Amino acid sequence: MGGTEPFKHIVISGTSIQIYNETSSSYDTYSDSTDVIPCNQEESKVFDRHFLPTLYSLLFLLGLAGNILVMFVLLRNKRKLQSTDIFILHLSVADILLVLTLPFWASQAVNGWLFGSIWCKIVGSLFKVNFYAGIFLLACISWDRYLSVVYAVQMFKKHRSDLIHWICLVVWCVCIALCIPDALYFDAVLEYRTNITECQPNFPDASSRTWKVALTLIFHIVGFLLPFCGMLYCYSHIFLTLLRSHGFKKQRALQVVVAVVVAFFLCWTPYNVVAFINTLQMLDIVSSSCSLDKNIDNALSVTSGLCYFHCCLNPFLYVFIGVKFKNYFIDLLRQASCICPQFMERYVKRQPSARSSTWSESGDTSLSKI
Repeated sequence: MGGTEPFKHIVISGTSIQIYNETSSSYDTYSDSTDVIPCNQEESKVFDRHFLPTLYSLLFLLGLAGNILVMFVLLRNKRKLQSTDIFILHLSVADILLVLTLPFWASQAVNGWLFGSIWCKIVGSLFKVNFYAGIFLLACISWDRYLSVVYAVQMFKKHRSDLIHWICLVVWCVCIALCIPDALYFDAVLEYRTNITECQPNFPDASSRTWKVALTLIFHIVGFLLPFCGMLYCYSHIFLTLLRSHGFKKQRALQVVVAVVVAFFLCWTPYNVVAFINTLQMLDIVSSSCSLDKNIDNALSVTSGLCYFHCCLNPFLYVFIGVKFKNYFIDLLRQASCICPQFMERYVKRQPSARSSTWSESGDTSLSKI
């Protein structure tokens, strides 16, 4: 993913006009020596100007509130955190930092980029780092659950706790490395026709196509295909293992597995399909037209919003469905005198084991406790 939000930008490059799509790193080049006229993108701009600020504001509020609550609850019980809980904590950090960039992109949709080149590099890089971190941490959670359920590898043992922190450190380092091009080439660029400044990648002319193709392929393969295949592999084996165990108590865990896979698929697949079509246009495999460009622009705006919405779903999918987390949360409400003791006794389900994870019914590797 070469940029941050689904806008097309017109950039002067030598003697040609390049129309750049930030989300898929795609340019359509029109030479000055031909009679081809760049498409009028005013309709797409108007759509973005009205749609994106409202969407991003809503996602900002939901994502910030939900993930801050997750962090607060987990940190108050940090001595009881297990491996999946630690991954969830890092995931919440990544989601918070990602949604913090959304007001900048909402402002850009209305008035262009107003914050200068330095902030363009910071915000663009911050968005990208946490975009990748969120996906990779989801894959780590899947792998942790896979080992815990299928192979009964207890990652929460004390002598393995350091391993979890090292894994998280490696994830963050890989994400930062993937975003070096954004830190180098993101810049506030003045659009040719609209005279509006936009925050976008500004690659050197000599290597622009190489960068575009490389970053697009990295996004599709590293940012979606490999994590999705990994999640599908892990959760399909978890699903089969739980089915073989036969028991009423496994029903909720099966629902959790299905919810995780379906949510990831629904939130990320539409955007990747549209972005892949845009990539085929960039490679001249699919012929381009003004009508198709406009439809792709609008589709990228909508489907990228679904991707960001996944940041709001993460607290519910990975934490709120867990009995132990809900107990932690209700305890906080009780301590704040927001809930009566009678409600606690009647409706709150208690976990007998302090070693269970907040992610599911239990983080213990025994299937009878999932």
